[in-house]
Amino acid sequence: MKNTVYILIISLSIVSVSFSQSVLDFQSGSGVVVGPGADVCADNVIINSNFAGGGSICGATILSLNLTALIQGFYDSGSDSMISDTLTVYLRKSISPYPVLDSYKSILNSAGAATFYFDNISNGINYFIQIQHRNSLETWSFAAIPFSSGNLIFDFTPSVSQAYGSNMIQVNISPVKFAIYSGDINQDGIIDASDLSGVENDASQSLSGYVNSDLTGDDYVDAQDVSIVENNIGVSVITP
Repeated sequence: MKNTVYILIISLSIVSVSFSQSVLDFQSGSGVVVGPGADVCADNVIINSNFAGGGSICGATILSLNLTALIQGFYDSGSDSMISDTLTVYLRKSISPYPVLDSYKSILNSAGAATFYFDNISNGINYFIQIQHRNSLETWSFAAIPFSSGNLIFDFTPSVSQAYGSNMIQVNISPVKFAIYSGDINQDGIIDASDLSGVENDASQSLSGYVNSDLTGDDYVDAQDVSIVENNIGVSVITP
């Protein structure tokens, strides 16, 4: 007999897509608790919220990744804290050509921490962790790593060697912290003259708001953003 599905503080959308298809959309800000042995089922289940309880989506067990990563321009060494922003995690197969097997977007808090949830992977299998931020350089974990008992904890920040090819920059001496490079505003895998030009143009217009050329997360494009790109020119993605 199925266990009860408990849904707490939830904004839930049920959309009929066709005569035989339904969608459950758990909106951001909601909390979803599904007890062990219970399922949340529909033709398409979209989770943009906190998921807990050990249950599953239509028989697929939810695995969680507790990840910590810092964004260079958003981090302040004086306070050892970061302006929060979204980060997307892609889990990739450990064998070439390393296809993406699952992905999830969450918001890093001021400590650079967030939890990411996956339902298309399994325990005991190695996956590369690829992280992507809107104006930073794509960065991979140093190796492919397995989940165990439905969970994986991974911290990019304590050592440059946590990133594949040691592709991070030190942003604090005490405590020692490393961050992903800021400056790839066009997301082409390299920080170069095109990124610099984009930031310089927006800075000359005093552009403000949630824009990719704002590398410090203060909602203003200025000389500080230009300086970050200039210092990172030539840095590119390193992958297996």
